[in-house]
Amino acid sequence: MNDEVKIGPILKHLMKNKKMTFKKLSHVSGVPISTIKTWSAGVEPKSLSHARKVARALDVSVEYLVFGETSVQAPTMSELLTTQLFSGWCKVTIEMPITSPVLKKKE
Repeated sequence: MNDEVKIGPILKHLMKNKKMTFKKLSHVSGVPISTIKTWSAGVEPKSLSHARKVARALDVSVEYLVFGETSVQAPTMSELLTTQLFSGWCKVTIEMPITSPVLKKKE
């Protein structure tokens, strides 16, 4: 594991791949444009919560955004949605309880 901060080139690469401008990334993440531009110049993030918001907007881990490394971790939501989990047919049964209205006896 390398502790060298690589946020500048990683951020630029991710933004290019996702076709995101500073303005769009700021809008999606809620982090000020000036902060994102500062990071793209290689300045270390001062706010972990801002780094997490930008990482989520770019669909990567904070570790990857800041250091360019990943550890074994759970897949992202987009990975889950685009990964074939099995092939073939499966049967799904959905059961709902059937309730009938209570009948009153006529007296």
